Amino acid sequence: MESYPVEQNPDDPRSVLAVADQKRRQLAASLRLPGGLQPALAVAIAVQVGTAACGIASQTRAGLAVALAGVAVFLGVVAFMLFQFRRINGVRVDGLASQMVLGTATTSTLVYTSALVAATWAAFQSHWWLVAAASVAGGVGYSFGALRWWTAYQRDPASHARGASPRALAALSVLACLGLVALLINH
Repeated sequence: MESYPVEQNPDDPRSVLAVADQKRRQLAASLRLPGGLQPALAVAIAVQVGTAACGIASQTRAGLAVALAGVAVFLGVVAFMLFQFRRINGVRVDGLASQMVLGTATTSTLVYTSALVAATWAAFQSHWWLVAAASVAGGVGYSFGALRWWTAYQRDPASHARGASPRALAALSVLACLGLVALLINH
């Protein structure tokens, strides 16, 4: 199917907007993800889920250190991949960091939450093989959710470019920290 360029009439705001929309779609379609993003994201999430589950289950300072080490691994991978994306494409994409990489897209959020709950339950029961299985499944599912968001973004960048607000991310972070503190205090 051929695509005909939109004729621009500088006196008609609709034609100017149509040209801008066409350029946005062309840019979104031309963007490329860094090589290895999906496997790196899957491994980073698997490590983060596994260390979080083990750290929460141990309910010690050493366990908290293990959980924080998993977060550090995840944040390191995320920072590197976002840097690579910017280097390859020369642009920033609204929503890429929050929706795709930090998992605020629906699929990634559901997969991550399910994996963390399953891995944490398994760690409390000392079923370490199940902690590993839930962590790996969570990493693969999270990575799939990220790819799903990317595909949707490339099809319709205008409606998928919104990222989570910094306030919403901060509120979720505070709730997560309070939950971790409550778990450590109760045991």
